[in-house]
Amino acid sequence: MRILVPVDGTPASHRAVKHAVTLAAGCFDAHVILLNVQNRASLGLSDIGAEEVSDEVEQAQRVSEKLFHGAAVTCREAGMSFETMAEVGPVAETIVRVAHELKADQIVMGTRGLNSLSGLLMGSVTTRTVHLADVPVTLIK
Repeated sequence: MRILVPVDGTPASHRAVKHAVTLAAGCFDAHVILLNVQNRASLGLSDIGAEEVSDEVEQAQRVSEKLFHGAAVTCREAGMSFETMAEVGPVAETIVRVAHELKADQIVMGTRGLNSLSGLLMGSVTTRTVHLADVPVTLIK
């Protein structure tokens, strides 16, 4: 069982990690993939050329490492097999792409508890992920 958990450092994403660990408990081949996706705006970047892509990825990895800390501790304490990944791109689309590439069986992600009107007006990453994914998506509030 491969479970992809988007991690953004929020309490909701930490609850999603805890839930993924609970789901995977007792499954001998369980593996959790902790994914942090940075978009260009969150990194303070504008359009860049191909030669600057490696700098962008390196910057995303530095930001992501800080966000992975609590999630990694949760996985280690549970004795869970896990890995961390940092990506740059449109968040929902990147989550779905990574789930597909890594053949994840499921995505477990936190929600920030916005009401439906706020989600609609703001363009919810969660809603977009649910619509794009071809694997089950479990939402943790």
